[in-house]
Amino acid sequence: MKIKFALAAAIISLVATPAFANFGHTESQDRQLTEGVTPGGILTSGFPHEYALSLNESSKVKIASDHFPGSSSLTLRMKAKLMNESGKTIAEVDSFNGDFTIDEKLDQGEYRLMVSGDSGGLGDSDMHQYSLHVDIQ
Repeated sequence: MKIKFALAAAIISLVATPAFANFGHTESQDRQLTEGVTPGGILTSGFPHEYALSLNESSKVKIASDHFPGSSSLTLRMKAKLMNESGKTIAEVDSFNGDFTIDEKLDQGEYRLMVSGDSGGLGDSDMHQYSLHVDIQ
């Protein structure tokens, strides 16, 4: 009986673990923005993407979005909000064609970029895939 119970518990844990693994948000899930190109993934309405940006010194920072090559961005509305470590909004942009640019002089510190979009009811497709280009001077 104990062996059957142990076997059943092991099978349930193998099946249940992947189902619960992706729920919730922790700070470690934020992707780190670094200079160069950061893949953004596919935007889905209601599920913003978060990025962390760490600056060791005051810098001029430019963050621009770009779409999957060959796709149309006419149906993708994108928003981006850059916040400092206390949650104060530093910059906020709203784009109806799917491309945005944030160009700011930032002090040393920790920042968070929130990127969200409205796929216009077309669902998850390469049309909603983007990347971020980051330039730090």
